[in-house]
Amino acid sequence: MTALKILKDAVSAAKTCVLDNLDQASQYTGDVNPYGDKTLLLDVKAEEEIINVLQSSDISFDILSEEKGLLKTARKPEYLALVDPIDGSANLKRGIPLVSIGISIVPYRDTMSSDDAEISVIESVFTNETYIAIKGEGVTRNSKRVHVAAPIELDNAIISYDTKRTFDSSFVDSSVRTIKSVYDIRRSASNLLDLCWTAAGFLDGMVDVRNLLPIIHLCGTHMVFEAGGYVIGMDENRFTSSLEPDMMMNFVAASNEELARQILNRYLGKSK
Repeated sequence: MTALKILKDAVSAAKTCVLDNLDQASQYTGDVNPYGDKTLLLDVKAEEEIINVLQSSDISFDILSEEKGLLKTARKPEYLALVDPIDGSANLKRGIPLVSIGISIVPYRDTMSSDDAEISVIESVFTNETYIAIKGEGVTRNSKRVHVAAPIELDNAIISYDTKRTFDSSFVDSSVRTIKSVYDIRRSASNLLDLCWTAAGFLDGMVDVRNLLPIIHLCGTHMVFEAGGYVIGMDENRFTSSLEPDMMMNFVAASNEELARQILNRYLGKSK
């Protein structure tokens, strides 16, 4: 069985678990995950489905997941799998049908980075969209090739902008400045879905500079890169990150480098 088939099976199993147990969508386990969030029962169940598929396959994975953290295989690992079992848990809890499931795999070596992502799969649970990114081969949405949007002026751009964090005057000022510079914003509250929509050209960009997005969301930025887009970090360089479990992602993803830099410059208060 190929690695891609394993990932698709894992995501499908998690999706089925979610859809079969929607009556449990608002139930908490009483635990807190490694990232400090209260754990929903369906997050745990969906994650268990993914882990079971990965661990029962003929490929060996170390697994970095949202609820269980880093799980080491007893065998020599061939890949590191980064797993977000439910992205958009608050939506799921409230019955808002914007929820996604994502996995990336990186060939295992002593030193790994986000640039090493080989395959990513993201499934939109309720809108029936399956996005697949393969390194060097682009992105498909429901088996059809997709690309980022054509270049557009900043003041005509429609972007996603994540504001879910503790507000302070600096973040408020930077956010207002950024939002005022574009045509409009859309936010699904599932960042993986917004990144897929950027990869597919539905959005012109997606901004998350809160220092709160764990590296398990790597599959989202991988989609944008493979679809021909650009992701810039807060250091104003092309986004790249090590894959330690506690790494947080801060970036502006956009259809092209110029637009990504323009958005980041507005956030930073630069004129250009």
